[in-house]
Amino acid sequence: MTLELDNPADRTAEVPRSGGIKALAVILALGLLQPLHAYKWKGHRGYFVPLVLISPLEDNIAYTPVGHGLVTSKAGFRRHPITGRHSFHSGVDLDARLNDKVYNLLDGIVTHVGWRGNLGLAVEIYHPYPNILTICGHLNAYSVRPGEWVQRGRVIGYAGSTGRSTGVHVHYTVKRYDTREYIDPIAFLRMLPQYTVALQSARARALARRNVDAFKKAPLRADEEELDKPAGDAQPPDPDLSDI
Repeated sequence: MTLELDNPADRTAEVPRSGGIKALAVILALGLLQPLHAYKWKGHRGYFVPLVLISPLEDNIAYTPVGHGLVTSKAGFRRHPITGRHSFHSGVDLDARLNDKVYNLLDGIVTHVGWRGNLGLAVEIYHPYPNILTICGHLNAYSVRPGEWVQRGRVIGYAGSTGRSTGVHVHYTVKRYDTREYIDPIAFLRMLPQYTVALQSARARALARRNVDAFKKAPLRADEEELDKPAGDAQPPDPDLSDI
């Protein structure tokens, strides 16, 4: 299944917003991600990349988190490629190459970064308008931290194959924040141009501010993916970022 979605890397120039890391920018451009900060757990590696890259995405174009629109596995019930069992797939799988940039598609707040069970290294973001959560999983690296406000077009991580995975790709889940009900990611991606245009209105911005206020007052909630760990395995420790 292929969507007619654009690749932001082909259409826009990324703007570094963190100075003094020119060598890293060159390394990333060559596709050779270096472990500026790394953690390892049971053979899985993840890297923190302290480089802020923002791609000025056009409002009227539908993108995916990896730019292009090749969907290798849809959301819903399917036969799991590893276990062979019929199970619910909470999002879509997007084809990617190792260390392809993964983009944030709507302004929001980073709510979770780190190991997330079968999803491996993942980044979760709360988007106050339209009050939803998005999760990008199986990452090889991340470039954001919990509590950080990230704008549309921000590079939040790099594609990998961490967690329960048959190869490099990005898993993308979309959920309503209030009910945690799963939303079809393809339908959400097709609605993105309407959301980005709506956010230019005072009414939508006011609603987003109210949702942010409510979000800050709400208790943290653990989701299924965070509890979905292989039997007998302990949860990996949070990476130590004190030396960054």
